[in-house]
Amino acid sequence: MKPSESRFLQIRGLRYHVRSWGREGAPILFMIHGWMDVSASFQFLVDALKNDWQVLAPDWRGYGLSQWTGSDTYWYGDFLADLDHILLHFQPDTPVNLIAHSFGANVACVYAGIRPERIARLVNIDAYGAKSTTSNDMPRMLKRWMNRIRKPHPHQYYDSYLELEARLHRTHPRIPPDRIEFIARHWGKPSDDGRIMLMHDPAHASNAGSHLSNRLDDSMVLWREVTAPTLILLARQGGILKRKSDMVPGAMAEDRFGSYRNRREIWFEDTGHMMHLERPAELAPIIEDFIRNGLEPKD
Repeated sequence: MKPSESRFLQIRGLRYHVRSWGREGAPILFMIHGWMDVSASFQFLVDALKNDWQVLAPDWRGYGLSQWTGSDTYWYGDFLADLDHILLHFQPDTPVNLIAHSFGANVACVYAGIRPERIARLVNIDAYGAKSTTSNDMPRMLKRWMNRIRKPHPHQYYDSYLELEARLHRTHPRIPPDRIEFIARHWGKPSDDGRIMLMHDPAHASNAGSHLSNRLDDSMVLWREVTAPTLILLARQGGILKRKSDMVPGAMAEDRFGSYRNRREIWFEDTGHMMHLERPAELAPIIEDFIRNGLEPKD
């Protein structure tokens, strides 16, 4: 297992944790985790990389070792601004290679449309964008959010790491047990009473702030502004099956991906949403070839 080190920096008033693998001065790959995840989940994808890279992976605000905001809502725009500041801190002068999963990929792909000049290569791991909504949905969504913050979510505890591992296995049965054990120890930490507490701010639980401030139509407009070559890695048993009810005419999966002007889609069979934990040895060479060659075929 490749060793990582922790870096801490101030980002927009919060103490942010960034996990770093590899040699200082090597070409940088930024890896951005998804909702209710942490940067350490990229460990096995990093282990499978063959070339000389420095991998930098932040814990989003309110996750892992990054500071919680103390608020009752996490807003989508804050993730975009945080990402902008992180990239400026580590690589201010040249376009970046951005690899992101799930919610993190939704943020990264919107960011790539806002600042297309900042992205050299973009890798989207099983992300489809927001739910299809219209202005008619807004009253219901606002009411849901206001009801949710009346009674904040409590911290989530497990009696032991084994109980947390069992929960992870039920949710993600294709992840091998050794990786489940590893992730459980980065998702949770011992509390004062001996139980295991999730290292996620409970305010993330409903994702309500992101739903309110992240509309599919807006995202698709921004995806059309992305100029970087874009690799989209998709799981047959991942997000697409869970999102079928969200797909409507004009916003089906093919319509969403068609917004990217310079893209390639690769589907993985018998694979769930946590592709980077299930199939890292297969993802790594595809990603490395794409970072080196873009969408051109191999020599």
